[in-house]
Amino acid sequence: KKCTSCRNVFLQQDQCPECKSIKYETSSVLCQDCIIGAKNEIKKLISILTSDLGIKKENIRVYFSGNEGFHVYVLESSYEKLDSRQRAELADYILFKGALPETFGAKKSDFSRSIFSDIDDKGWSGRVSKQVFGSKSNKAKLSKQMISEGYFSFKKKLEDLQKTIGAQIDPNVTIDVHRIFRLAGTINSKSGLSKILCNDIEKFSPGSDACFMDDDKVTVLADCPVEFKLKNKKFGPYKKEQVTIPKYAAVYMICKGYATLA
Repeated sequence: KKCTSCRNVFLQQDQCPECKSIKYETSSVLCQDCIIGAKNEIKKLISILTSDLGIKKENIRVYFSGNEGFHVYVLESSYEKLDSRQRAELADYILFKGALPETFGAKKSDFSRSIFSDIDDKGWSGRVSKQVFGSKSNKAKLSKQMISEGYFSFKKKLEDLQKTIGAQIDPNVTIDVHRIFRLAGTINSKSGLSKILCNDIEKFSPGSDACFMDDDKVTVLADCPVEFKLKNKKFGPYKKEQVTIPKYAAVYMICKGYATLA
């Protein structure tokens, strides 16, 4: 967090420890756990695109955005012609948003007669069953348990599953047919890192693979409360101190608002 009044940088507090202002900007640095989480969402998304929507894997491109996220492109697809409303419906499907219990075999009028979908079913039916039952051998027992808990309990279970099995895309970006994306190879002003194609999402490391600044030494006044890693080197934390570091690290902190040229 950076105080908008005195520009002091701090971590968890709800107000600036220096001037006590409650007005601040938030910023973050590359986090390994966050990148792993984003990669997992990409894998879920690609699975939905290929198995549910019939998109060929070779027509899917994944780019690191240059900051902390990823852009996924679908090429040569009929989905390119969808308008914003249709894209919103598609986004809801990918997010597993608004799922109806009836889709998965529930009978609201007589829930005791519900026949839930099987693990081997295609699409969301199979994904939900795998998440709920775990295995085929558990289905009979757990089905009885769910029936005893009632229709609305099952509906709540589906709602709770949204963030677990839905691909966490940004729906605002997905439905915006007028949005212009950063060109591949350009530098992101929020980080100094570049937007690049990820040929192997598993091996991709943004702190190394997307960092193209040189390592000439630069002296900055740094106020970065957390440690970060670029090109396999660790930097920080720094507390209002003058440090001489490689240009790529200096640019990164300046872009994040954690440093100024000395």
